[in-house]
Amino acid sequence: MIVFNLICNNCNFEFDGWFSDSKEFIKQKKKKIIICPSCNSFEINKAIMAPNVSSKSNSKNKKSKQTIINKIDKYKKIIEKNFDYVGENFTEEAKKIKYGETPERPIYGEANIEETKELIDEEIPFTHLPWKPDKKTN
Repeated sequence: MIVFNLICNNCNFEFDGWFSDSKEFIKQKKKKIIICPSCNSFEINKAIMAPNVSSKSNSKNKKSKQTIINKIDKYKKIIEKNFDYVGENFTEEAKKIKYGETPERPIYGEANIEETKELIDEEIPFTHLPWKPDKKTN
């Protein structure tokens, strides 16, 4: 099947038409089977359309993956520059901030599943980061 962008010569309405090949389009046009859905005119022609050039699917996936990796790297640099790394003390530090025991500031660190559940139970907002911190000390 091939899809053609079609245009009505009468009202300039553009629409798509599906045909088995170019010859089928010509045949249906001559028999006046193709009708404009807007004004019911039979004066239909193919509109200018961009070619559908397919690329290798894995090259598209590689580009997409690389874009995601680049964005993650960008966010990682921003967070590491502007947030305090609190390591395995993340849950404790987040609680201290929520309850006013320590000044509010952006932090990042590590938390296991149980600690994550504690944060949820205490309604402390957090976001999972898609990388493992490089820093090993507090």
